[in-house]
Amino acid sequence: MKKNSLFILFVFLFFFAGCGDGGTDYDQYGDTGDSGKDDDTADTVSDKDSADTSDADPVVQPDEDGETVNDEDNDGSNVDDDSSSTQDFWSTCEGIIACAKGCSDDDSDCVNSCYVKGSDDGQLYYRRWRECFDNACAEDKTAECSAENCADWDEWCNVAAAFEYELTIPAPYGNVEFAGDFSFILNNSYPTSDTQLVYESFASGQISSTPVTPGGTMISFVRTAADQRDGKVVEVYQIPYNANATTQTIGNPVVLLRIKTDAATEGDHIVGVGDESEARLIVGEIDSKYNFSCYHAFGIGSFKIDKAVIETGSAGSLSFSKGSAELFNPQNIPELGGDATEILGVESCSLIW
Repeated sequence: MKKNSLFILFVFLFFFAGCGDGGTDYDQYGDTGDSGKDDDTADTVSDKDSADTSDADPVVQPDEDGETVNDEDNDGSNVDDDSSSTQDFWSTCEGIIACAKGCSDDDSDCVNSCYVKGSDDGQLYYRRWRECFDNACAEDKTAECSAENCADWDEWCNVAAAFEYELTIPAPYGNVEFAGDFSFILNNSYPTSDTQLVYESFASGQISSTPVTPGGTMISFVRTAADQRDGKVVEVYQIPYNANATTQTIGNPVVLLRIKTDAATEGDHIVGVGDESEARLIVGEIDSKYNFSCYHAFGIGSFKIDKAVIETGSAGSLSFSKGSAELFNPQNIPELGGDATEILGVESCSLIW
C-alpha cells in the first residue's frame, strides 16, 4: 500500500481542493432534483436501457391488427392466469416503471437497477413501451399520452397504475455496525498524506439491498470541523476509493460519523437524528465538488468511545466500538414524523430496493 503514497497524496490534494471547511454543512448539500414521485418517471430512463435489447419476441404481443394474443394459451387474456400469485411485481413492466419513480432525475444507474430486476418478458415489454413512449410522448410524458399513442404496450405495462404507484419506503431502511481505531486527527482540514489515513472501513451493513461498504479499497480518516447545525464536531469519514492504471475516482456511498466535540469522551453514546443527539451517523452521496449532495440514510443507535484524545496531528487519537444503528431514509423517519427532508433540510438520494 505504501507504494501508492505519492499517488494517493496527489489524489487527495485534488480531491479536497474545492471543499472548504464547511463542505458538510446542511445548507451545502444541494438539490438532487426530482425524487421521482410525479408522472415524469420515464424521463429518468437512460438510452442504455432500451439499448440492452433482446431479439426475442414477447410471449404476449400485439398482432398485425393491433389485437392481443397469448402465445401460451391463446385465451385472449393479456395476463397469465396465475401471474398475480406467481410473478413478482418488480419483475413486470409495470413494476420496472413504478420502481423508477424512486429515482432522482438523470440517475440512470438507479433506473437500470430497476430494469435488471425485471424478468425477460418484463424487460422486453418495458423496452417496447419505452421506445414508443419516447417517440410519441416526448413533449407530453403522461399516462394519458401513453394510452393514446402506445395503446398496445401501455396495456401490457399497465402504465396508468405504474405512474400512480405509491412507493412505500421501509423503516428501518437498513442497518449498520461500526468500530474504528485512529491515531491521527486532522485540524479542520482533509488528508494530504498516507499517514493521515486508515486503509479500511469502520462501518459495515446494508442500505436497503446495497452494501454500505462496496468492494474495493476503502479509506477512512478523522478530522475536526465546525458544522453549522451541530457546532464543533469530530468527523469520521469512510469513502470508497477506486483506482487503476488510468483512472482514480472517489466512490459512493460515503459514511460519516459526526460526534459533537463535547460528547467525544470515553463511555457510551447515542447516535440519533435530533439536534440534541450526541452524534449523527450519515450515509450519503458526494457530488463532483465533494460536498454531500443527498442522503441515503440517518442512523439511530449507540456506540462506545474507548479512547478520545481530541488533539490534532499524531498526538490525537480516537477509538470506538460496539457501534450499531438502524438506518432510516430521510423520507421515512418515524421519530421525526415520517418525511423528515424538510425538518433536516436535506435531499433524499434515489431509493434503493
